[in-house]
Amino acid sequence: MEYSLRKFRDTINNNNIPFFLFICALCSLNFLLYYVLTPSHTSVARSTCQWDCYWYTDIVRNGYATFPVLHDPRRLAQADWAFFPLYPALSHIVQGIFHIGILWAELVPNLILWPVLIYLCHREMAGRGIVVDRMAFALFCVIYPFNVWYTAQYSEGVFGVLLVSVLLAMQRRAIPWAAFFCCLLSLSRPTGFVASALIAGWWTIRQVDLKTISATWKNLLAPVQESALLLSAAGAGLSIYVFYLLHLTGDGFAFSHVEVGWGRHFRFLPVGLVHDIRQKHGPEFFIYFITACYFSYKMARMKWGIGALIVSVTLFLAASTGLQSIERYAFSNPLMMEFLAFLVLSRSRRMQWGILTALFVLHIVMIELWFHQKIILI
Repeated sequence: MEYSLRKFRDTINNNNIPFFLFICALCSLNFLLYYVLTPSHTSVARSTCQWDCYWYTDIVRNGYATFPVLHDPRRLAQADWAFFPLYPALSHIVQGIFHIGILWAELVPNLILWPVLIYLCHREMAGRGIVVDRMAFALFCVIYPFNVWYTAQYSEGVFGVLLVSVLLAMQRRAIPWAAFFCCLLSLSRPTGFVASALIAGWWTIRQVDLKTISATWKNLLAPVQESALLLSAAGAGLSIYVFYLLHLTGDGFAFSHVEVGWGRHFRFLPVGLVHDIRQKHGPEFFIYFITACYFSYKMARMKWGIGALIVSVTLFLAASTGLQSIERYAFSNPLMMEFLAFLVLSRSRRMQWGILTALFVLHIVMIELWFHQKIILI
């Protein structure tokens, strides 16, 4: 028995296809867990559809609205423009091809992309010389409590796969592919353009060799051109949506302006924190924020480079507009998941299993919180 288990582990550790199939098997078991925990009076697809899912569903069904909601006191002055078009467009295509319900058409892409993202995250870490056990890494990602958005009707799956794909392409110096992914990344979420700009700037800076000052400008020419291509592609992706909104509403940046309907606008961070912590559920979100700051600091201290930069800037921008949903912006980021997996899997085997057991329990708790629409997980 022990020999068979060792051989099974070696097969997964040494071959990519068995590793990916192992990830798919774990994700299938996780979806079975969702099915078991689904309340008896509803379906899995309907139970996973919470919060922003209703906006995405309306976009897939009716397209983007021309005007904000003006007669609903719960959603006054809110509109679906804040939700970028790549994920609803993909869901619309899936529905058109397979003729399935809208909720399933939104859920299926994420169920497919989630194991792909886990596989890509491991490859991205390996490309930086960070080696962790494949089976343990896959298990960590599947039972990670803050992965609930990857198995719901949200844009996390599309955003995560594209973000890690950009970094993988940069590792292989496949700049045209990285530019293409940056374009799509900017169409997936508002922070997509920001992440692309950070990657473009980081790519230029990391090429600088201060030991050869005389050759610096000459050596910078190629990376500057490559970074400009990334930034231009990201800008092109964002511009597509901006010009569409300009045509639809007369306001190209309506996706930013409508955030005021949710009470989200940029504030001086300390002032915003004092304001938010005094609100209902503010202390819970503040705890999320402090914990995310701690791990972002550790990422920077341990020289996780672009991962630390993207997570930190995203955390700062999100917190500057309000603490609500801060746990999603910080802890569901695939680069944060990679770092936390590394921290856990660097421990002793006994401690690893203790932490993984605790994470599995928290994973079940998070699913229940999500199914019952608890605002501390939004």
